[in-house]
Parts: sequence; structure tokens; C-alpha cells
Amino acid sequence: MLPARMKSGFTLVELLIVIVIISLLTMIIAPSMGKAQALANNVTCLNNLRNLGTGMGLYHSQNRDEFWPCTLYNTPGAGVTTYFWGTNTDPVDTSPSPLLKTTGAPLSALWCPEQPWGTYVPQGGVSEPTTNYGYNAWCLDPPAWGRKNTAGLPMRRKKRNDINNPSKLFVFADSAMYWAPGGVGIMQNSTHLEPVSGTWTQTPTTHFRHSGRANAVSVDGSTASYDPEGWEFSGNYKDVKLGFVGTENRPHYDQ
Repeated sequence: MLPARMKSGFTLVELLIVIVIISLLTMIIAPSMGKAQALANNVTCLNNLRNLGTGMGLYHSQNRDEFWPCTLYNTPGAGVTTYFWGTNTDPVDTSPSPLLKTTGAPLSALWCPEQPWGTYVPQGGVSEPTTNYGYNAWCLDPPAWGRKNTAGLPMRRKKRNDINNPSKLFVFADSAMYWAPGGVGIMQNSTHLEPVSGTWTQTPTTHFRHSGRANAVSVDGSTASYDPEGWEFSGNYKDVKLGFVGTENRPHYDQ
């Protein structure tokens, strides 16, 4: 009788070679996967903003071309503040938001996937995602800032026809805030898209989170990605990719 054939298997050396090959392949593939995910996030973000642009048109058609308020105090009840994304309550109620109520958009339409929940502290004292996009209320909703005209009279909320260059003026853009109380850095989302000057001068909230670019939707509904256009990052803001598009308010933040 012939002897039974011994079962073959991996030797220790062969197993180590397989492990090394898998590790090398992982090192090669991982950066590509990361880039692919970042690209997908960028596409989703731009699509969110594009849909907001469509919703803006619907809102304007029903509100005499006027832009929506950024902040409504004591709405819908005493002590409650309603932002363009909804109430500062747990859970967030989007129904009092003039923008979301008119467009029917869900709260998730205001989330950028490149800044996922858990990577920042929420604004407004809530415990759920609200928005990763800042509203250009400095220009479009002057009453929110108590702005006055040259005659010292309160400025009214803007209409689309008030904007000279609608393809350049931001309505929403990627935004965030950075604070360092006690030297400990904190990232927050930001409801407001700060201008280069006028409010908290040189305290940027435009977030260049997409490989050094920020996405925005303009008054005419067009969307695009922007680099700093001459703005120089500095200090902690450089580390967290916060800055401005351009060195002046015009044409992106105010006109």
C-alpha cells in the first residue's frame, strides 16, 4: 500500500510573505480610497448646495423675491430662537424655519459630508446636526445685524434684484468656527458666513474643507468651489482651514 500523501499548507515564511504583500497593497490602495471618498463628499456637498439654489428660487417666488430671515427670536414661542435651519431645541424643529418650510427640504440638506457629525461641537445648544453651511446674512439679512444705511435708517432685507453681481455673491458656503478657550481648540459649525470686514473683523468662518477649497451657492443659484483668492491663512486658522475668499467683502460677501 502506498503511504498516505501528507496535506500541504502554508509554511511560516510563506504566511509572512502573504502578510507583507497585503500590507503593501493596503498602503498603496488606502490613499486612493481616501481621495475617492473626498471626491464623493465634494460631489455630495455641491449637490446639496445646488438643491438649495433650486429651493431659493421657490422661496423667492413666494416671498416677493425677498431673502429669508437668518434668526427669529421668541419664535415659535417665548425663549425659543429659530434659525434658518430650525429651532434651538432638542430635538430641532424645522417647521418654523421660513426657508425649510417653504422648500420642504429636510435638515440633512444642510449637512456637508466632509465635516461629519462628531468632528465638531454643535452651535445653538442642541445635541444633533443642524448645518455645516453659513448663511450670508451680513449682506442678505441686514436686520439680523442691526445694519443701517448712510442716512442712519435700518436696512431692509435684500431682494434678488438688489444684487448687482448675483453669480458672485454667496448665499450659503462651507462654514465653521474655531475657538481656543484656555488654549484648547474647539471646532464648531457656524450659522453665519462672516464677511472679511464689518462684524468680527478677520475672524473667518469660510471653511476650505474640500482639499483647500470651499463650496458655495450664489444668488443666481450657481454652485462652485473657491480657493482663498489671495487671502493668506495665518495662525490657528491655517491649521483648521478657515479663511475668506478674497481680501475684500466684494464681490462674494457684500455688494
